[in-house]
Amino acid sequence: MTLHPLHLAAIVSAGIPGIYPVGAQELPDAVRGYDAAVIQDSAERRWRVLAPQDAETSIRLEAEHLILQSFTPALRARLPFAVPTVAGTVPYDGRSVFIYTYVPGKSYSINNLAALNAQVARAAGAHRDLAQEIGTDIATLHVTPEDIIYEADLPSYSAEELRVRKASELERAAASGHIPADLLHYWRMLLSPEHPMWQFRPRVVHGSLDSEKLVLNRGKVVEVTGWSELHVGDPAIDFAWLYSCEDTDFADRIIEIYRQQMPQLPDAYLAARAEFYADFATARWLLNGMNSGNDEMVQTALSIMLDIQDDLRATGRIS
Repeated sequence: MTLHPLHLAAIVSAGIPGIYPVGAQELPDAVRGYDAAVIQDSAERRWRVLAPQDAETSIRLEAEHLILQSFTPALRARLPFAVPTVAGTVPYDGRSVFIYTYVPGKSYSINNLAALNAQVARAAGAHRDLAQEIGTDIATLHVTPEDIIYEADLPSYSAEELRVRKASELERAAASGHIPADLLHYWRMLLSPEHPMWQFRPRVVHGSLDSEKLVLNRGKVVEVTGWSELHVGDPAIDFAWLYSCEDTDFADRIIEIYRQQMPQLPDAYLAARAEFYADFATARWLLNGMNSGNDEMVQTALSIMLDIQDDLRATGRIS
């Protein structure tokens, strides 16, 4: 069921004391899986309202709600972007509707973000571009004290635990017989215990970062959303989204800025693991398709895997 913004405003009005909506509109660039709106109340405050459309997105919002409570005022102050605050929740139709503080701005696709970066760079000259800001923002997040994760009882993974988890996931996907043989051999090689790619220092990471989670206003990142997978883990995971960008220079510059901003130089395989995570997402897509009986998902995953295999051959990484 799709909830109209006025319907969401009525839910908020009935369930949150002190918020009296006087207007509602669709949320710009709403993420798939949610009914969303921006409502304005009688005190001229604006709120972002999200209602999950299915169980998966509901679980994700519940998890984010708990995680956002662990962001202390001191932690929020040290980050160069806003982190959402949950103003309240309202039970509705067996799930919860979430009401957040609203930061004006919009999100972009990865390719549109790269194009915007070029515009910002032209306007600012050599002084600043969006890639520099994103690289610096990620570096600031990654040096967050790990105590926030431990105190909130959030997941923490060593490099070896992450390698073993991915290797196990690969073998489950391989059992389907769908992964192209050369690609399977290559992934197994990357995930072998001897491979130096898995020697890195875990960091506090966003965990599901992509261009949709970045809210921009006037060419600046003003808010980062989607914190349901915050954990201590591989810093490379926060760069995987860059490898779907057509502008490879944009991705390279973000990673280079990140390297410059980190107090300790990141490991040499950071970019290689980020690319691996981006490619390996197709294995999870394959498993999800098989588990749900969705043949279209399975065929899409297989097609992408064949393209990945062709690209690896073209670059000489597999023969």
